[in-house]
Amino acid sequence: MTTRLTVQPEFRAKSNKAERSGDIRRKAWLAVFAMSALFWVVVGMMIWRFWS
Repeated sequence: MTTRLTVQPEFRAKSNKAERSGDIRRKAWLAVFAMSALFWVVVGMMIWRFWS
């Protein structure tokens, strides 16, 4: 059994590329840095607890 896929010619012209605003990008980087800082704080606390 063969499946045939057809796409309407005007489909590509109607599709819009999603644009991300700078605000979302800035919030994403802030979240990355915050999670990294939280990770290192937890690692530091574990080392401190282990050595004391």
